[in-house]
Amino acid sequence: MIENDDLSNRQTIPRWLSIKESRLLGELGAPSTKVLLSHTDIIAQAERFLEAEYKLGLERWLASRSDADADAEELISIASIANRIDDPEVKRASDFLLQRLQRDEIRQGFLSRLLEHRNTSNGSLPTEEAQIRVEISRRKRLLDLNPRDALRLTETALLYVIIGQTKQAWSLLRRALILRPDDRYVLRATSRFFMHRGEPDVALDVLSHSPAVRIDPWLKSARLAIEAVSGRSPSGWKKAKALLTDSSFSPRDLSELAVQMGSMEYEAGSRKQALRMLRLGAVSPTENAVAQIGWVARKKRGLRAGELDVDVSLSHEASAYASYEQGNWSEAVSHCEAWRKIEPFSARPVIHGTFVACVSMEALGAASALGTLGLLANSKNKTLLNNLAVVKAFQGQLEESHALLLRAQATDGDEDEEIIVLASSGLLDFRESRPESGLDKYIEAMEKAINRKNHGLAFRAFCYLSREIAHIDDKAGVFLLEKIDSNIAKAEKRNITIPKDIIIMREQIVTSIRSIEAIWTAPTLSFRGLDDFFGDGALQ
Repeated sequence: MIENDDLSNRQTIPRWLSIKESRLLGELGAPSTKVLLSHTDIIAQAERFLEAEYKLGLERWLASRSDADADAEELISIASIANRIDDPEVKRASDFLLQRLQRDEIRQGFLSRLLEHRNTSNGSLPTEEAQIRVEISRRKRLLDLNPRDALRLTETALLYVIIGQTKQAWSLLRRALILRPDDRYVLRATSRFFMHRGEPDVALDVLSHSPAVRIDPWLKSARLAIEAVSGRSPSGWKKAKALLTDSSFSPRDLSELAVQMGSMEYEAGSRKQALRMLRLGAVSPTENAVAQIGWVARKKRGLRAGELDVDVSLSHEASAYASYEQGNWSEAVSHCEAWRKIEPFSARPVIHGTFVACVSMEALGAASALGTLGLLANSKNKTLLNNLAVVKAFQGQLEESHALLLRAQATDGDEDEEIIVLASSGLLDFRESRPESGLDKYIEAMEKAINRKNHGLAFRAFCYLSREIAHIDDKAGVFLLEKIDSNIAKAEKRNITIPKDIIIMREQIVTSIRSIEAIWTAPTLSFRGLDDFFGDGALQ
């Protein structure tokens, strides 16, 4: 089992949120104030942006309403987002359009329903597949009324991505880019879309075509983050530093840029500069910025307690990791569920949630449901398929576990992922009362990891194997526990930090050997030179 597919290189890649969530975040609209905004002020600023958009639509309608189907449609569409659907001119535009649509009963009927139920939606997007498909169908008709609504096009593309239909999503995003090539919401969403598809070069190309990237800290942050992920040298660093000192921007506007640059400074060894930027990003942080600060605090050595003081409760991602470190398993999975609602197409929250369940063997039902939802947008993610298979095995759902492991084996992955899947098939053998076969597979996985000089992966497989054996044989469990303790001692002498999951498994092995009666006579346990994992390796 593995925790995350990009754990070692987190960057402040932009979230792709709904219009409502972007409005609450302060992302929607142009940066305009140097004042430290409260949450209420941020919402008010976004509302002013929507009001300005509404006024532009109203002006176009008033200027050409004698023959203005498109302008009427656009006014109605933006009014529905800005909660202005009851305005007199919007009603006139609606009546005008209803008369013009007399021969189009489907569009006329949909427009009538939109006006009748105009204020019943809370603006949140569904996250379950059936609900998403219903919402997509509704939005298709809405976009038929106004095909020039770039914000709705972008938000609807998000729904397609959640259910794994990326071709349809790109069709909508391409239209949105044509309509609003410099719009922050459209550009950040599109760059995130291509990062989800594993195409950072295309994401950078999209951003490079807009001059707004040079002057908008939200977009500049996205570009630097994608460059960092793809191993490119940062572009426009001096301009980015100048943005951080531009008093026309609020701390919220600068939050993600400051945190991204701080992370890169820390990676480059500039600790003092890094802390200054990270602290600037923590003044009025976005959820994404909080998650990035939390990651830096967890993964970067040399930070003292309190140097990066941020409220992790502002981010479900950061809270998920904090709960895991504290051993609050159900709470950690619950935060992953909430994190997935923010990033419903991302593999990261579902991989972490299923990993927590694999390690703790608790919260299995919630983790199973979370992983199943995650497969909608990540049906070929080898790590997720593997983790979910293990969760199902722990639940006793062995046929489903088999099916998931077969899918994982048939999915492309790197050599380490292949080793992990092999070890998981050994775990499934143990759960199906075939311990000898399971032992052979675990040993094969460990040997392959050692041959790749990945001693950390080999030791993890050894710990998972030991946990399975300790469940059924106390004497073998004691023997394996001694081997684990010996290797941990060697790692600690070399100042190697022991990961949380290994500590947890060791504790579970101790509990097992104190509480079980032996029901399996173990064969001679020969690990063919795998007793010492840290003679020349390092725990990763």
